[in-house]
Amino acid sequence: MPRWKALPDELDPQVKEFTTQLRRLVDRGGLSVAALSDRTGYSRTSWERYLGGRLLAPKGAIVALAEVTGTDPVHLTTMWELAERAWSRSEMRHDMTMEAIRISQARAALGEFGAPPATSGPAAGGRAPRRAGGAVAMSGIAGPAGVSPTIPPQPTAPHTTRPDREG
Repeated sequence: MPRWKALPDELDPQVKEFTTQLRRLVDRGGLSVAALSDRTGYSRTSWERYLGGRLLAPKGAIVALAEVTGTDPVHLTTMWELAERAWSRSEMRHDMTMEAIRISQARAALGEFGAPPATSGPAAGGRAPRRAGGAVAMSGIAGPAGVSPTIPPQPTAPHTTRPDREG
């Protein structure tokens, strides 16, 4: 039976390569996860997550692993930096996907309550923005307690006029 479980299929190739390298170092050093934990100061659970591809090891853990295994930390941290970038890109894609799912769910929930689709502008069949006290109020957009929000007038360059002097 192999020592390591297969890494998750959805793992970025760069992260997968880095994690595989970590596993090789641990194997080459003849370390158990418990011994690795004792020698590096990072918990056994953390190392299980790092070596299982569920969590990217922090740089400090990588430096500690390099010291314990007698590996050049420069090469290992270079690989870590590449994996960290890939991990961040992967998290960003995941966050964007989750955001899109939440937006979809919110739209679906609003549709269940019979909310009319938002329209704006005369071309979309809505009303044109109306002016109230120099500010623009957009119809179809409700603020607190159903009050239409207003956009305050934007400042312009000051005019330099001289008052008439009598004299």
